[in-house]
Amino acid sequence: MEILLAIFGSEGDVRPNLALGQGLQAQGHMVRVCASPDSRRLVEAAGLPFQPVGSDVRALMAANARYYIDRPYRAAGPMTRALKVDIVKQFRDLPRRIGRPDLVIGSGLMFAGPSLAEVIGRPYWHTMFTPVILRSCAHGPVAFPFQRRAPLFNRLLWLLAGFGLELSLRGMLNRERRHLGLAPIPNVYAHLTARVILAADMELAPQPEDVDPPCPQTGYWHLSPTEELTPRLEQFLSQGPPPVYIGFGSMGDPHPASTAAAVRQAIQMAGVRAVVQSGWGYLRVEASERVLPVTGRLPHARLFPHMAAVVHHGGAGTVMTAARAGAPQVLAPHLLDQYYWGQRIQRLGLGPRPLTRRRLDARALASALQAVVADGGFRSRAAALAAPLRARDGIREALGLLLPRLVRA
Repeated sequence: MEILLAIFGSEGDVRPNLALGQGLQAQGHMVRVCASPDSRRLVEAAGLPFQPVGSDVRALMAANARYYIDRPYRAAGPMTRALKVDIVKQFRDLPRRIGRPDLVIGSGLMFAGPSLAEVIGRPYWHTMFTPVILRSCAHGPVAFPFQRRAPLFNRLLWLLAGFGLELSLRGMLNRERRHLGLAPIPNVYAHLTARVILAADMELAPQPEDVDPPCPQTGYWHLSPTEELTPRLEQFLSQGPPPVYIGFGSMGDPHPASTAAAVRQAIQMAGVRAVVQSGWGYLRVEASERVLPVTGRLPHARLFPHMAAVVHHGGAGTVMTAARAGAPQVLAPHLLDQYYWGQRIQRLGLGPRPLTRRRLDARALASALQAVVADGGFRSRAAALAAPLRARDGIREALGLLLPRLVRA
C-alpha cells in the first residue's frame, strides 16, 4: 500500500509522523512525506522520500516571534493571517505532489489534506499529539492559556473559538474546495476532525470522556535517535552532578540576548549545572565549567535520562520524551497546546507551576530550578510515571490497532 504523510508544522509535528512512517515502511508499505521545505534534512535522515509543500516553518516562527511569546490574544490575528497564506500554498502545492496514494495521513496544520484526499477518492486521517484540540468541557480550546476552568466556562470558550474558526477559515476553505470541484463544508471543526488518531500516552494526556465521537488513542510515536551523545557532552556529564537541560525548541524569540542573559543568571543563582540548547530562538550562552551550550540538534531521548530536570517550551514531543526519561520538567509555555501541557505537568506533580514566558526573568527561572531539583517528590513521581511509558510501543499500537481501520475507511 502507498501512504502519503502530509505534515505542516514544527519538528514536534514532523518527528512522530516519521516514526509512524518508518513503522509503516518496515511493514512493507511505500511511504512518502510532504512537509515544509525546512524539514528535508530531518525526513531524509529518517530514510523516507521527501517532497516540499508550503512555507518554511522556521522562517514563519522567526518572523512572527514577537506575536507568539505568551500573547494568545495578540497572536490570534497574525497567526491566522500566516495560516491562511500557507493553506493556499497547501492547496496549490499538494496536488502536484499527492499522486494516487492508497491513504493520506495529515498532521499539524495541514488543512488542505482532507479536501485533496477527497478529490482523489482516498481515505484521510489526521494525527494529533494532544487531546486539547478535541472539543471537551474538560479543557479550554488549544489557544487559550486557561486550561483548568469550570466545565461551563470551557463550553463557552469552545463556542467562542468555534465562531472564530468558522469566521476566519470556512470561506477560504470553501473557495479552495470550489476550485477543486468539491461541495462546500458546513463546519470547519467537523471537517478537520472527522477522522483523528490521538498519539499521546494516556497517563499524561487522557482523552476526555465527553469527546464525541471518541477517537482511537495510542501511545506517543517516538522517533528513535540516530545520533549518539558527543564526546564533549559525555565529558561534561561526567564532570559533576546531573545538570539541567534548558531549551525552547522550535520557538522563535524576538529578544534572544535578554533571554540568554536571564538563563545565565538563573543558572548561577540556582547553583546548578546546565546543558543549554540554542534551538530556533538562538539561545546563545557562553561555555563555562557550569554551562555547556549546544547549537545543533541533540538526541533528547539519550540526553534526558541524565538530566536533573528539563526546562522547555512545552511541545508535546519534548513533554513525552522527558516523561519517558523520568526527568522532572519546568515548562515555559509560548503558545497553543503548550498551555495545556504546562498545567498537566503541574497537576501530575512532575514539575512546579509553569513559568510565564513573556515575563521570564532570572529570578523566576532560578526559583523554579531550585524547587524542581531540591524537591525529590518531582523526581520520584516522574520515575514512577516513566515505567509504563517505557513499556509501551506506540508505533506497534498504531500499526496493530489503527492500520486495519485506516485501510477500511
